Amino acid sequence: MLYSPHLYRMPEGASTVRPSVVLGFFALFLALIVGAWLAFGDQISFYLKLFQVMRTGRRFYEQYPHLDRDVAFDPDMAPRLDVYSPGEGKLHPVLIFVHGGSWKDYDKNLFAPVAQKLLPEGMVVVIPDYTLYPDANYEQMAREMAAAIAWTLENAARYGGDPDRVIVAGHSAGAHLSGLAVLDARYLEELGHSSEEICGWIGLSGVYDIQAEYDYWLDKGTTPKVILEVMGGQQNFRQASPLSYVRADLPPLLIIHGDEDETVPVSISTAFHAALQAAGAPSRLIVYLGAGHSDYLFAGLSEERAPIVDHIVQFVQSCGQ
Repeated sequence: MLYSPHLYRMPEGASTVRPSVVLGFFALFLALIVGAWLAFGDQISFYLKLFQVMRTGRRFYEQYPHLDRDVAFDPDMAPRLDVYSPGEGKLHPVLIFVHGGSWKDYDKNLFAPVAQKLLPEGMVVVIPDYTLYPDANYEQMAREMAAAIAWTLENAARYGGDPDRVIVAGHSAGAHLSGLAVLDARYLEELGHSSEEICGWIGLSGVYDIQAEYDYWLDKGTTPKVILEVMGGQQNFRQASPLSYVRADLPPLLIIHGDEDETVPVSISTAFHAALQAAGAPSRLIVYLGAGHSDYLFAGLSEERAPIVDHIVQFVQSCGQ
């Protein structure tokens, strides 16, 4: 049956909407969308990428057959870790990945895509949790990460890993905590280990100088209360900074940062790298042009092959050579 455009007629007296009004509403709606993107585009993009990573990671976490979940790495500590192994072979390099989240967000399950990307490269991947703020301060978090490192050194062989090729990596707050656990000798020494047993360390967009990070946010007109409370006040900033523990006898270090990072300025990484080199430590700095705080990491977790994956793989493969 054919329908005529004249078959239906508006009831007599009914109002009509002028095209100009419709166009006006559409223009206003479009302006609101554009304004929201200009104001919050980075946040919107971040959460879209985070959702994509979460969806991919959840499926992998549920299905991967060679995953030992929720392993207790210290009987006196509540956090757990996950161990992803290739399933066959021995003496694989081992990468411990410590997640970020401003010391207060996220958990190990979210970062299953790290293992998904690195397992095909022949690595064992260990992803620990740590107690988040406000239930812990930086010292407790760093001690937990040192305990996760110690456990990995002692147990890597059970999963086909090489205990002589354990690499520690962290992003953002995770780079801060893993950096403390490796650089501040007291954390591993308390557990009968030392940084000499670590084959290498990778810091991604890390907070290595707490005072510099605090001042950065003050200059932006914000008082970073979380930093104050996690570190226990400004009097602890120096002690809480990996920058305070640079020395020559550290394992090889790879520092990666984006030059458009608006959360942790790239100047923190450049200053950290310069201090390490001045102390005689084997440090390398890679700056991603046009990259922000997390986008290059999420690209590495979601894209087919991103630079961050290549740089991590190259560093891990060279470790111990």
